[in-house]
Amino acid sequence: MFHKALWYQNYKQTRLVIWMILALFVIHMPLQAILAIERWKEEEQMYFSEGFTFEVHKWDVLMIFSEGALSIFLTAAIIALACMLIGLERNTRKQDFTFSLPFYRKDIFLSKWLYGTFIIAVLHIIHFLIAYMIIYQSEYADVLKLVTGTEIFWSPFLGFLLFFTFALFIGTFTGEMMSQIALTVIFGVLPLGIYALLQNFISLHFNYYIDFPEWIHYITPFTYVYDHTSHWTTWLFPIVFIFLLLWVSVVLYTRNKIEHNGEFLIFKQLNPLFFIGITICFSLLGGMIVSSLAPGTAKLLSITAYWIGFVTFLLFSLLITKRLMTMNLTFRAKS
Repeated sequence: MFHKALWYQNYKQTRLVIWMILALFVIHMPLQAILAIERWKEEEQMYFSEGFTFEVHKWDVLMIFSEGALSIFLTAAIIALACMLIGLERNTRKQDFTFSLPFYRKDIFLSKWLYGTFIIAVLHIIHFLIAYMIIYQSEYADVLKLVTGTEIFWSPFLGFLLFFTFALFIGTFTGEMMSQIALTVIFGVLPLGIYALLQNFISLHFNYYIDFPEWIHYITPFTYVYDHTSHWTTWLFPIVFIFLLLWVSVVLYTRNKIEHNGEFLIFKQLNPLFFIGITICFSLLGGMIVSSLAPGTAKLLSITAYWIGFVTFLLFSLLITKRLMTMNLTFRAKS
């Protein structure tokens, strides 16, 4: 796990994306804190000139530390980090060399996870402290009392770490980088997506609405990127999922068959399951998209449009999925 050679190899593969993550952290917290303070000053002067009282809200503070579009961009960069560690290594056939080194596969995988965890932890802690001190030393220090440590530090940190672990987990059964990226994004929102697709189908055809089950929210990895509260679920569930995914990932990684590197999936017994799942989901998505174009009051027209979209996307998804299952993307990387 702490072998110097493995850590150096990981750094060589990911140094570019590490600088991207660093830049995003700088913008996300310290720079955003400085800009927020200046904006608050301007708004306070404007409100005062008009005879109103200016007040900073909790949401304004959360936007600096844990909410907003920058958290999404950081998550995308963290996914890229995980894909550079596993997916790109498969595409370039460098994994053949890595597995030939005198290390257990378990140690190789854990070195990747610890390396990424170390990078995320160090960058997150440093930039959080800088942003926190910038606000604490300003005239708006009291706004920090509006939020808790769970909301602005632990929850976003565990969310980033969960998504990194999740992306590595996806990489243990995908055969190349593009499929790792695609499936990480798809599975990251899949529980919510399935609910939306089924809800649309049932409400359109049977005029019945399913109450949203709260547990779907908790098993959707992407929710831990943008939903940060002081509730105990925002830190306990990510910790449980991280260790569960880590354990399953180690088991799968030790059983990888490198002869399938470059293909969509490493484990061929998963092909029928993915073929059926991708086809059904995209067909339902097609029906939802096309039916949304019809007037809401025209029920029969909406149903007709739904099945036109369903069949159209079904045909395209059958062709595309079949192609995905047989592809092999490998290329030679610069040493």
